[in-house]
Amino acid sequence: MGVEPSGRSSLAGEIQRRIEQIYELPPMPDMARRILALRADPDASSADLVAIVELDPSLAAQVIRYATSPYYGYSGRIESLHDAITRVLGFDLVMNMALGLSTSKTFRNPCAGPLGLEAFWRHAVFTASFVQSVVKRLPAEIRPEPGMAYLAGLLHNFGFLLLGHLFPPEFKLLNKLAAANPNTPITSLEKCVLGMGQAQELLDMGHAQIGAWLMQSWGMPEELIVTIREHHHPDYQGEHAVYPQLILLANHLLKRHGIGDAPTPDIPAQTLQLLGLTEASVEASLEQLLDGADMLESMARQLAVDA
Repeated sequence: MGVEPSGRSSLAGEIQRRIEQIYELPPMPDMARRILALRADPDASSADLVAIVELDPSLAAQVIRYATSPYYGYSGRIESLHDAITRVLGFDLVMNMALGLSTSKTFRNPCAGPLGLEAFWRHAVFTASFVQSVVKRLPAEIRPEPGMAYLAGLLHNFGFLLLGHLFPPEFKLLNKLAAANPNTPITSLEKCVLGMGQAQELLDMGHAQIGAWLMQSWGMPEELIVTIREHHHPDYQGEHAVYPQLILLANHLLKRHGIGDAPTPDIPAQTLQLLGLTEASVEASLEQLLDGADMLESMARQLAVDA
């Protein structure tokens, strides 16, 4: 797909401007705003990150639970959030994890259904963990920062949260359609959901463009905005393409295990080529991930409750 054609881009921009006159976007949660500011501070330390994350007990518990999981194989004792960051997970991963988890605090979407919070977080957690693990297999010249890759995986479907927030009836219908048509691409189902007036225009943009729009309004990293907007496009080769291609890869692989909204379990050949990977290598990463599935399932369930 490459860079968006100017006509499509200008149309989306005009629709966005008209919608902004009618609908008020939710503000970025205070916790996310604090973490984003910390991310921009070149002198930020682990102590600074601990001080912010400790303000949210559920978030702090998630970080410690992640660090003590068998997935990381750390045999020592983790007695504090500081231990989890400095001994196991690292500053960048925890910062991006905390940023991703805190952004969802604004939304109160339904829990049930293929697009509900339970499925959303299950898909998000498995995708983020897979992407974080597979980046080490990428050629050095295109290898992204693991923490940002994790964040991209965690938030790639964020547009669904905004859809549910702005248009509960339409989102409820889309959720039902997705349940009744599990093998139909979610991007096709979105076009079947009928809205009225400006709502119709927003729904026509789809969850990817909507999510990117919100991330842009919140001042989130450009890598994340591109990921959310392009993660359904196997032929996208524009700036930061490695991130949406990794998400697309994860989605198709996870589809083989009943997770996510990819149209098929088949990996597009151009995705493997762009990433410099083989199907055998990514399947090995997936099998390793599934060995820790119980921990990931537990984390996803807790996130759905805490959201």
